[in-house]
Amino acid sequence: MGIGYDIIGDIAIIKFDRDVSENNKKIFANNFLLKNKNIKTILEKTDKIKGRLRIAKTKFIAGEDKRITIHNENYCKIKLNVDKTYFSSRLSNERKVVSEEIIKKIKNNGKILVMFAGVAPFPLVIARFLKNAKKKATIISNEINREACKYAEENIKLNKLEDYIKVIQCDAKKLPEKRVVPASPNSSATSQKFDFIMMARPNLKETFLKTALKLSKKSTIIYYHGFGEMQKVLDEIKKETKNKISKIKIRKAGEIAPFKYRWNAKFAVR
Repeated sequence: MGIGYDIIGDIAIIKFDRDVSENNKKIFANNFLLKNKNIKTILEKTDKIKGRLRIAKTKFIAGEDKRITIHNENYCKIKLNVDKTYFSSRLSNERKVVSEEIIKKIKNNGKILVMFAGVAPFPLVIARFLKNAKKKATIISNEINREACKYAEENIKLNKLEDYIKVIQCDAKKLPEKRVVPASPNSSATSQKFDFIMMARPNLKETFLKTALKLSKKSTIIYYHGFGEMQKVLDEIKKETKNKISKIKIRKAGEIAPFKYRWNAKFAVR
């Protein structure tokens, strides 16, 4: 019986092969609960994550019939509803790697933008690392999904990171129109230019790179998530940014399906 699964908090989301009977699903789920005492709920993933809001479809199989959980990673508590918000526990190490890189380079009172932030896992981990390093910066957590933004606000309070993160609910393309970041700690003026931009981008045709460039200044470092073949990702970045960026450093940032990868492309604006 072929299966795959993801663990989010105390919920296991199982992807069964199509030929698995309902009875065998129940048997597997109950055995899974017996062997994994930290898991309280077994859900079946019934469709691919898709759409602008990246919403999954699940069906209850065994345990407690619930969708809300708190996931622990990188010293952060992340509360979410798995049916109403997007979250990937598989990106835990990616969040750690990016956060460590940012913390090493950012100056006090720097500005960080996380696009497609969901329930704010990237902002939370970055902020936790900043706090541990005793550095101060402003992090903007941008997400279009209103439900995800509600959880993001709750997660910021849950982790006591209110001094670091501000949530902006809107389409990422509208960010250049917003006035969201103080130019300096003692100023009421605003600046739309960021030192770091993390594009935790979904697998969509739109790259949003032109928007990111509008929010960049000379030396802004951008982390871009692309999908498919590595050359395809490099080509789409070069096409959208033309000669405005430095050499691209690219690495695998996780498998999204067998032999299909998410790539993290890092580059600076010139």
